[in-house]
Amino acid sequence: MKKITRFHAVKILEWCKKRYGRGVKPYPILEFRKPNYLNGEYAQGEYDYEEDMIYVNSQMHDALDELADTIIHEYVHYRYHAKSTYYQLDRDYNHDDHPMEKQAESIANRDKKKCVQELKKYFIQFN
Repeated sequence: MKKITRFHAVKILEWCKKRYGRGVKPYPILEFRKPNYLNGEYAQGEYDYEEDMIYVNSQMHDALDELADTIIHEYVHYRYHAKSTYYQLDRDYNHDDHPMEKQAESIANRDKKKCVQELKKYFIQFN
């Protein structure tokens, strides 16, 4: 098992910036933290609309594609999802059925392997 580090998270976020571009707000800040900063079903990561931060639980990822999945998912929230729309829909859907969660999940599933493969070409730490 490869030890996942902040270096990996930063490079994945940089890949997201190049792949998806910037939203209306400045690029989000990445917080790579140890367990217990998030609870429940959102334990791997979260995008905070207020703080414009992507939080990643450093110890909830055993593989690079899992880390890429989380960061891409949260970046999609930053890039494509308005806070007001997200919370408006949140009243009608549970987390698993929320249309914006489904979109973020779909994009992350589609792109996570490509992200890791591309980064492995340029960074020995990804091999």
